[in-house]
Amino acid sequence: MAVAGKPALGAEVDPEGHDAGTRPTDVGRGGPPEHGRAPSNRRRALVLAAPALIVVLVAAAVAIGYRAGVSSTEGPTTTAAPPNTLVAQPVDVGFAADMSDHHEQAVQMSLMIMDKTTNPGVRAHAVQILASQRRESGMFQQFLIDRGITFMDPRRTVMAWMGEPTPSEEMPGLATAEQLIALNAATGEDADRLFLDLMIRHHDGGIHMAEFAADHAETQSMRDLAARIVLDQQREVNDLEQLRAEL
Repeated sequence: MAVAGKPALGAEVDPEGHDAGTRPTDVGRGGPPEHGRAPSNRRRALVLAAPALIVVLVAAAVAIGYRAGVSSTEGPTTTAAPPNTLVAQPVDVGFAADMSDHHEQAVQMSLMIMDKTTNPGVRAHAVQILASQRRESGMFQQFLIDRGITFMDPRRTVMAWMGEPTPSEEMPGLATAEQLIALNAATGEDADRLFLDLMIRHHDGGIHMAEFAADHAETQSMRDLAARIVLDQQREVNDLEQLRAEL
């Protein structure tokens, strides 16, 4: 039972002496102060401090954004890695990141031709390339994640890991934006020929990187994957060249 003149046991007590049921409405609660009372000193201090707090938060956001931008141009971005994160070997990580990007364009070109070619051989090779390079890209991405790498700047310099620093858009074998537009617009045998020409060149560029990784990667799994890519893409180049000669 509450004692007269005192709040009940457990009742919320306002710093100004009001219990929760009789607390007056102040400016911070959306209406004019009741009974002519001014806002509490604590609320007045918060209101006065708000502009300064906003300035501090904006400055912090700018600093964080600047640092993030700098990091994105320097290479991979790593998160706070758990204790069991694997070591990121330069050649292995560089090859995984660059070949993953390289594979992405092969997938893109395969999707372009699959929907419009009437040549069974072209379609079969496009499907095969799509499936194999998506699978390998998933392996590359998991390899990077296991080493705490969650982002690679698409505008980075590539192939520095093999002593051939190159702008990303000039990676060996990559089709240009104009060539991709032409492939998308082409029809019939013209589209088949352009796809085969671009994919043969694309595979040659991929083989060049994979051969280096097969010889210089530090992890056995990456050496084995790179060696398999060399063999698979050399075989595909032979098949694509034969198919191209038949058109």
